[in-house]
Amino acid sequence: MDDAVKDIKSIALQMEMDGIKFYNDLANKTLHPMGKAMFKSFVEDEKLHVKRLRVLLSAPKEKSQKKEKGTVNPRERLITIFREMGEELKKKVDANTNDIEAVRLAMELEKKGIEFYERATREASDPRDSETYRFLAGEERAHFGILENTLDFLEKTELWEAESEGRIYDLWMTMVNKQA
Repeated sequence: MDDAVKDIKSIALQMEMDGIKFYNDLANKTLHPMGKAMFKSFVEDEKLHVKRLRVLLSAPKEKSQKKEKGTVNPRERLITIFREMGEELKKKVDANTNDIEAVRLAMELEKKGIEFYERATREASDPRDSETYRFLAGEERAHFGILENTLDFLEKTELWEAESEGRIYDLWMTMVNKQA
């Protein structure tokens, strides 16, 4: 394997492992149940990315990667989590400044991830590598869109609550499903 290609794969693997730690830390520090659930969901996504990159690093060139059974995309996982949270999400919980800053920080991380994977896609000589990087760039874009929607929700909670308390969950679900 070419050293430059191996470096890109190694950097990508380290980024994803750092992402696991980063999102675990944010999940533990975030007070808002929606933010906590979102960050825990991102941890699961990052673990899948690590697994995919490890296969890419160790697999022979002719072996192609297949989507793992039971794998869901970030939006699908969050929708499931938020449905399961149900009533807990409807409780009034004010986001504090730290929660909002955590989301902004995560957005920056995801933006850098998108840029890295888009560049890696362009530089990859192996179509399988390119496909993996394109997939990971898409995952990072999905995370960014979810974070963007979450920031909007956290900064404008009072507008959401003005509708009626029972509609917060429905509004959030619509927001999560909104195309990024």
